[in-house]
Amino acid sequence: MKSPLNIWLIAITFPVYMLLSTVAHADQTPNSDQVVRELFLTHHEFQDWHFTPRANDKIQIHNQANISHSIYITYPDGTVLNLGVQLPGETTTWTIPAAGDYLLQCWIHPIIRAKMTVSP
Repeated sequence: MKSPLNIWLIAITFPVYMLLSTVAHADQTPNSDQVVRELFLTHHEFQDWHFTPRANDKIQIHNQANISHSIYITYPDGTVLNLGVQLPGETTTWTIPAAGDYLLQCWIHPIIRAKMTVSP
């Protein structure tokens, strides 16, 4: 049974979630020249990554938590890309389009956020 707080949170965030999901769509088309990088998402954070992200890298985001997350990415120009809901154990992908500063956040858990500076 959902608590009143959960119902309220869903009622408030769902319309905004739907709006964000129409702003942009992830590029899921693999490219043979792409470098695949991995990010790991836990209950409360992105784990530190040990690579230099570059334009055109394919980023795989692995949800290692036993809860769902919904990652969205704010591009340097302010465009928002919604990667959708990611269930526990799922992996979603995103291709970095260009150099610049990106902000990765979880819509469900706003405390989860990471800045990614991408090199050309």
